[in-house]
Amino acid sequence: MGLYDRDYAYRQGEGGGLFGRPGSRMGGGGGLAGWSANGWIIAVNIAVHAIRLVFFSTPRGGPAGDPLYRYGFFSTHEVSWGGGLEFWRFVTFQFLHGDLLHLAFNMLGLYVFGGMVEQHLGRKKYLAFYLTTGIFGALLFLLLNAFGLLAGKSNPMPFLLVTDPRSPLVGASAGVFGVIMASAYIAPNSMVSLLFPPVSLRLKVMAYCYVGFALLNLLFAGANQGGDAAHVGGAIAGYFFIRNSHLLRDFFDIFGDSRPSTRKAGKSSKAEAAPPLRLVRPEGEGPTDEEVDRILAKHKQFGRESLTPAEVETLRRATQARQGPGGR
Repeated sequence: MGLYDRDYAYRQGEGGGLFGRPGSRMGGGGGLAGWSANGWIIAVNIAVHAIRLVFFSTPRGGPAGDPLYRYGFFSTHEVSWGGGLEFWRFVTFQFLHGDLLHLAFNMLGLYVFGGMVEQHLGRKKYLAFYLTTGIFGALLFLLLNAFGLLAGKSNPMPFLLVTDPRSPLVGASAGVFGVIMASAYIAPNSMVSLLFPPVSLRLKVMAYCYVGFALLNLLFAGANQGGDAAHVGGAIAGYFFIRNSHLLRDFFDIFGDSRPSTRKAGKSSKAEAAPPLRLVRPEGEGPTDEEVDRILAKHKQFGRESLTPAEVETLRRATQARQGPGGR
């Protein structure tokens, strides 16, 4: 079995997929279980909006007849004592959108940048990263709104949100801003072409410009100030967590302890102390299939950052051996 026949082929600089495995551009194989986390996020967002349009006729907002909106949007009131401390809204608002254009722009951002970040972090940590940046977006919105309400109309600081505490916040934008900031860290000098204006920029320049515009709009109380508060919160969280992704490891521990048992931990320590595998092949033929499979499985589960320099070199040599003399 050749390197490119395996479940997950490693290629330096390759972006993530949409509905396929991270690392394959359009994916393939494995059915629903083989979808990337990024593909699932996009699919769920689209499905939720489609259900609202078909069954509740809510192209722009949330009337009382739309339970998804009514129990899903985020607001200062709903997560406070007066609203019943409905903390699930920190997550559910991320899957609701005001209209099709709102949905389309957010999903385009995830399609373009999400796969790269998922490949870097791995599926589980990417999902934790996306949800965490969205949560921090809602948290900044909440804090600015709460302080704005305390300051009242005499508020000397325009970035505080002096709005109705029931004002709804919906959309995946906070998570998308976090993903864009992460991609700027992973591939800062990659070139991206904008549709409007039609210019090409380095990824890090585009990301910081986006966040800069959102920050200016927030500071000077422009239109959609509340949305930009969430954008800035998501971007700050994205900047931090892509550099400290180990903090995301226990995100899903509410469903069960992810830490290994004492016995497993002991075995793991012994395994880590064992000498590295040595490849037994004639020089020039590349590493063994078993070693490559092991590294690719690790890459698929934990992301590229989990690989040691020796493992990255092993995959590089395996790729060269597969391509043959002269490469492709």
